[in-house]
Amino acid sequence: MTNRASLASIERVIAYLSPQPKTNVKIRRWQSFQNPAGTMLGFISVEMSSGLVINNCRLMVGPNGRRWVAMPSVKQFDRDGAARVGANGRPTYSQIVEFASRKTADRFRDLVLDALRREHPGVLDGVER
Repeated sequence: MTNRASLASIERVIAYLSPQPKTNVKIRRWQSFQNPAGTMLGFISVEMSSGLVINNCRLMVGPNGRRWVAMPSVKQFDRDGAARVGANGRPTYSQIVEFASRKTADRFRDLVLDALRREHPGVLDGVER
């Protein structure tokens, strides 16, 4: 029995370990909108290179000024139609789209922010990542 790898299996390993190009993300829609609290800056619809379109993401700003992308969600209601509230007294939401890991979510955020900078110059002026 030999332990020799075939040329095809070596090529697969090299392709797997090689740096992957950045996913091409396009902004299909950008709509500026600021909520009264100033934590939301607008709505984004994103098209991934795979063809997946995610509508109604929200461009958010944290207390330290960092921008992040909130995925679409829906408000939860009880049987009587009243909005459910959490322990903090705020309405609760169910995620429609979520990521399996923080690393994946951070990569998505970076891709979307890069696309916003590229396609809508000025939206993120003076903003650090």
